[in-house]
Amino acid sequence: MVRVAGTDVTASTSGRSCLVLAPHPDDETLGCGVTIMRRVEAGSSVQVVVATDGSKWPPEGDPRQNSAVRMAELQEATRFLGLADDVVTRLGLPDKGLAKAGERLVDAIADVVRAARPADVLVTSEHDPHGDHAALGLAARRAVSGTGVRLLAYPVWQWQRPGAWIRTLRSSGRPQTVSTNGFLSRKRLAIDVYRSQLADPVSGRWDEGLPPSFLRHFFGTVEIFLPVAR
Repeated sequence: MVRVAGTDVTASTSGRSCLVLAPHPDDETLGCGVTIMRRVEAGSSVQVVVATDGSKWPPEGDPRQNSAVRMAELQEATRFLGLADDVVTRLGLPDKGLAKAGERLVDAIADVVRAARPADVLVTSEHDPHGDHAALGLAARRAVSGTGVRLLAYPVWQWQRPGAWIRTLRSSGRPQTVSTNGFLSRKRLAIDVYRSQLADPVSGRWDEGLPPSFLRHFFGTVEIFLPVAR
């Protein structure tokens, strides 16, 4: 329904510079992979900031090893998206701890916005049911307050929580969509890089990682963005 109701902004936004804020390594690719590739190929400035160290998954792993693996996956995945290493920043805040980061997180985002001067900031929604995602969305809204930057939210865990979708839509403007045509195969390759996050394709169990039933939401005909009311 959201895909159908959205306004196609594929052509009008490719030339706009942007900053992509991701709570964890993989969210940037899941929510914005094609949008990143389109803007890079159009010659637009694109920067990615990943807030947490990704140390909490897999849950049975050593946090330091988890973080090292996920940072390596991030580097490989973003290269698939066409990004140079120097435009991908890692804040290194504790995984599952963004709600406690407070002003530190707001200030970090504000600093990047001032330096990069993007036309658009793409971030997870403060109505996303995952705590880190919601905290980053709220911090981004505060960080860009009073600027001319356009703030748009991309859905992640709303796909599993209808109530979260309703809250997200009620607080947003009309959905905007970016066509994945011609870029979807590269997005799949980039997501496949995050081997530490993916469930076994046979078992598809949630406790083993992201199952195919969840990932299919990110392999549709469009990526979805919701203008954040400020």
